[in-house]
Amino acid sequence: MEYPVEKHGIRFYHYYFYKIEKPIKIEAYNKSDARIILERIVPTLPPQYQNTKIVGESVTLPLKGISEKNVKGVKYIWVGENISKGGWMDEGSYNRMINQSK
Repeated sequence: MEYPVEKHGIRFYHYYFYKIEKPIKIEAYNKSDARIILERIVPTLPPQYQNTKIVGESVTLPLKGISEKNVKGVKYIWVGENISKGGWMDEGSYNRMINQSK
């Protein structure tokens, strides 16, 4: 079975905090970048994240046409960096692209 995954590129790093159910999710190209971003955002997180320790970390890859995110109320779908700069495309543009390819 072949999965629509890019070998090099963006990754989703999930950081799990002690006794907090929801992890912090960071998009980065490598673990070092993700950790730098995490250090920058921890002071902006709610106090329960600031006053506890990280107990787990996982990494996942975005899947073309499946991975989604919302930014300021706009839904984006992962299409890959060879199709869109940054790899994300808004849902309307994605649907138009899919319909044109049929």
